[in-house]
Amino acid sequence: MFNGCSLLALIPARSGSKGLLDKNIMDCAGKPLIEWSISAAKDVDFFDDVIVSTDSKKIAKIARNAGASVPFIRPEEFASDDASLMSVVKHAWQEHLTPDGNHFDCIVILQPTSPLRDVLHINAAIKLYFEKYKGENDTLASVYKVDKKNAWLMQFDNNDEYINFCLKVDLSNPQRQKLMPLYLPNGSIFIIKGECIDSGIYHQNTIPFLMDEADSEDVDTIEDFRRAENALIKKVKGKAK
Repeated sequence: MFNGCSLLALIPARSGSKGLLDKNIMDCAGKPLIEWSISAAKDVDFFDDVIVSTDSKKIAKIARNAGASVPFIRPEEFASDDASLMSVVKHAWQEHLTPDGNHFDCIVILQPTSPLRDVLHINAAIKLYFEKYKGENDTLASVYKVDKKNAWLMQFDNNDEYINFCLKVDLSNPQRQKLMPLYLPNGSIFIIKGECIDSGIYHQNTIPFLMDEADSEDVDTIEDFRRAENALIKKVKGKAK
């Protein structure tokens, strides 16, 4: 509970993965990848419940052993490659109610592929969301800053004779130093009002939560996994000193 709002921590973890098979339960620095997100969520005092949405009984067992609730096994229609994140979120929000039988006011989505996101990040994101909150449609998404040279990204259509900038670069002599800062979403933390799930996360009312690039690793390939694991090992060693 925060500012009178009930908060549900939702960790979506399906079994299928084309890039890295069973990545959510691969051993990462001594424990399953998903457990890093569960542990971080369990340390947040604001959450009324921490649940895992999965289509896998194996993942469900690991999640429960790590301290999360698994109130249902996700239906196949929400576990396919074509299923959107928001359809998974909506299903969980509709199916899992508070002890009083009400829908949760807010959902905090914590993807298990972001193991470097910790309790401090989550606490700060929740506080920022409610500090900046102005209306029901406000959402929050974690981002990290990228090099300004990315403003010069271009696209070329083989059916066209010209190459075009992806972003608006219409100055007669634009300088990289004068360009606006650029950010990328890292998929680590999302916050959305339950009643506004159908509006999606990213729109004009999205509050950015800035994270360091070093903490923004999103595990999709074996290379991502190794970088994240090495970073986690260093973090654990640093805390042990």
